[in-house]
Amino acid sequence: MRNRRLAPNHVLVFDALKKAGRPVTAYQLIDAVRGAGISAPPTVYRALNRLISDGLVHKLESTNAFVACAQPHTGGSVAVFTICDTCGNASEFTDETVSEQLAKRALERGFALDKAVVELHGTCATCANSPAQTG
Repeated sequence: MRNRRLAPNHVLVFDALKKAGRPVTAYQLIDAVRGAGISAPPTVYRALNRLISDGLVHKLESTNAFVACAQPHTGGSVAVFTICDTCGNASEFTDETVSEQLAKRALERGFALDKAVVELHGTCATCANSPAQTG
């Protein structure tokens, strides 16, 4: 993560992501920050790009949604997300063994790994244990 000062719009977008506590789309973010005077999609996308480059936000490619980073990432650590296909919640974790294995496999293929995000889809425990799923 870079130690650069965030502009007010970046702070508003980041705070909205943290408050959401779940993955949200850019347009959901626009709705969330509209009351603070941000209504132009390019403004939100610029803020998201900056927050991603600073390591504060992840983009979940499979759902085209954004989530505030829950864990600090060191060096080449991999962000792993479990994403519930029923409720849409996502949980982030890191695993050094997975990170090391992915970096090793990439290097064996002559590939310099800059970052990696792994998205695992399935059903969370809450949804799996809900009456609709079990009954």
